[in-house]
Amino acid sequence: MNITAAPPIPARDSRGAMPVDLLPPVVQTLWGWPAVANFALGGLGSGLYVMAAVTAGFGPSPALQAAAWVGPLLVLAGFVAVATEAGRPFRGPRVLAHVRTSWMSRELWLGGAFTLLAAGGLLVEGQGPRVLATVAAVALALAQGEILRHARGVAVWAVPPVPMVFLTSALVSGAGLLIVMEAWSGRPLDQLLGAALAVLIVHVCAWSVLITWSRDGAFRQGIRPLNEGPSALAIVVGGCALPALLAALAIALPRLGPLLAGAAGVLMVAGQVSMKGTLIRKAGQLRPISLPSERLQRRSS
Repeated sequence: MNITAAPPIPARDSRGAMPVDLLPPVVQTLWGWPAVANFALGGLGSGLYVMAAVTAGFGPSPALQAAAWVGPLLVLAGFVAVATEAGRPFRGPRVLAHVRTSWMSRELWLGGAFTLLAAGGLLVEGQGPRVLATVAAVALALAQGEILRHARGVAVWAVPPVPMVFLTSALVSGAGLLIVMEAWSGRPLDQLLGAALAVLIVHVCAWSVLITWSRDGAFRQGIRPLNEGPSALAIVVGGCALPALLAALAIALPRLGPLLAGAAGVLMVAGQVSMKGTLIRKAGQLRPISLPSERLQRRSS
């Protein structure tokens, strides 16, 4: 397995002693772009359905009907992508048997439940199936975050805010895709743009909690790609601040509304894909193996 070393950030303990890294932080290589595709497409599909259902009041609407098809297809495409990374995709069904202990298994079950319930919302009258499909979509987005949350060896992943960041990311990307679909169809956008602004604000708050969560040296080292440089600029400015500005302008300038809203939606989707790609492939640094102090004391005989 190839590993890429990352320069450690040394931190002294309470006695002023410097720890010694026997094995420095390294970027994990077990999960690559197929895993990123799974997390990005799963969040996009589940978030699209949630935003369509909520903005429609769980009633029948053209947007929700489209989301009931597109959302599950995106989730299933994500599952196919990550299955190719495993090397033996036909053994994938075995994961379903470990639902009591594995968040990956729970993710698969929730993805299947979401797909069936979303289809049921198209076939069955009443709000019940749509509400249940929305609950399954929310649970799916949280489950994807829990997969990372329980990867104890990666300092940036194994912190409590990660599942909430995955949920808000799903809502942002889903809102972005829904805006693009609605702008293309020519339907009114004001209500949807207002909802998109709200989820952007919530996501920025969740993101701020994540990147400032810990002062641990391994965490601070791992979070740097998300907090500094071009990647941070793409995530915060390109994926949040600029879309919020464009959405506000789309509301204020109705004649340019569809064009501005469409651009905002594209940036919202791209920003969340960029965030998950950076989180998996750059911030996914394994914890170093360290001695607590550079001073080795001889035991008394």
